[in-house]
Amino acid sequence: MRTALALAVLAAFVAVPTAAGDGGPSPGVDQGGPGVVSPSGAVRYVAVPMESSTIVEVIRVSGGTLRTWWSVKGHFGIPYVTNLGAVGGLSRDGRLLVLSDAVGAGLRTVSHFVLLRTDRLRPTREIALRGDFAYDALSPDASTLYMIQHTSARDYSRYRVRAYDLRARHLLSGAIVDRTEPKNAMRGFPLARVTSADGAWVYTLYSGGKMPFVHALDTVHRHAFCLDLPWKGSQNVLWQMHMSLSRDGSRIIIRGKGHTIAVHTPGAA
Repeated sequence: MRTALALAVLAAFVAVPTAAGDGGPSPGVDQGGPGVVSPSGAVRYVAVPMESSTIVEVIRVSGGTLRTWWSVKGHFGIPYVTNLGAVGGLSRDGRLLVLSDAVGAGLRTVSHFVLLRTDRLRPTREIALRGDFAYDALSPDASTLYMIQHTSARDYSRYRVRAYDLRARHLLSGAIVDRTEPKNAMRGFPLARVTSADGAWVYTLYSGGKMPFVHALDTVHRHAFCLDLPWKGSQNVLWQMHMSLSRDGSRIIIRGKGHTIAVHTPGAA
């Protein structure tokens, strides 16, 4: 039974305003930070690191009280999806939460993910993959888990998008690439992200390669497109820019001081 004392101790951890990343190529994970908010906006899920486990707390957004919690063996966190602190891990219906392992510097030899049912906060499965994999996205029906795979310890900006079939329980062969440029190695660091209203498309702004671009991921059909941005000069200003979608979802709009870029989405192009 969860005692009042136990709940009080756990609640104290909520106030710790720390977030943990890693020294590797992925953005890392949020531990002890604000966590991720449910689609309804009613609760947030927070990962609190302990000595040999992780406490996953469900906290009411209104009032900040602790609703319930669960312990997961090992060190995990809410996955970041950009280098500027945007988080992911929740399915579109809010019923599935994906946690990613917290690691140190360099490439992982084995990557771990834990899948939690949010109605019971009990692990339904743990996924272990050889290599360095980081959470990227979920399909709207939560049948496909997309991950970023890094394979070069010399160049962290190089990556591949991989898909894991959650129903069949296996990693699909090959990478999810832009079919018009199958040999073009994607590279860069994720800075901003927006998702279409139906959750089918995930758009991520990347910088750090030869040219900045928006990676457009079709999470339903397992396709991807690279939308190059018309850009000259230093890409540093991109770290301060904001990305959004037009009301009809036909354009990606990137705004910053002195800059406005509009790019047609793949379905509208």
